Amino acid sequence: MSENHIRAISTALAILDEHLCEFESYSKGHEIRSALYELHNDLTPVQRQRLASLVAEMQGVVTELKEVLGLEGKVREVERLITTTCTVEWISLTEIGGRYLGRYGAPPAGLVEYLDPKLEFLIERLRTVSRIAAGSDATE
Repeated sequence: MSENHIRAISTALAILDEHLCEFESYSKGHEIRSALYELHNDLTPVQRQRLASLVAEMQGVVTELKEVLGLEGKVREVERLITTTCTVEWISLTEIGGRYLGRYGAPPAGLVEYLDPKLEFLIERLRTVSRIAAGSDATE
C-alpha cells in the first residue's frame, strides 16, 4: 500500500472512530444544558443499548483494520484543541462587536455600549483559557 492509501484510510477511519466515541457517550446518556446550548439526549433505553452494541462492534472492526493494515491513530491534544477553539471564538465575538455590527443594519440605540464591554470580557476570558491550556498562565 502506498503512503497515500494509508493516509486516506487512516484519516477516514480516525474520523469515524471519533464519531463512534461521541455515539458511545450518547449511549451512556450524555447531555449538555447551558445558557444558549443544549444537547438533549432523547434516546430511549432500548436505543441506547442497541447503539452501544453497534458502536462496540464497529470499534472492533476499526481496531482490526488498524492492526492488520498497520495504521497509525490520530492523536488530538486537548491543549491544541482548546487554544484553536478559543482563537476561533474570540474572532467570532469580535465580529459581533460595535465595530462590525453595523453590517447587519443599524444597531438599536444603546446596544453597542452594552454589548462591547460584555464581548471584551468574554474575549479576555477566552485568552485566559487559552493561556491556561498552553501552560503559560502566570496565575497557576
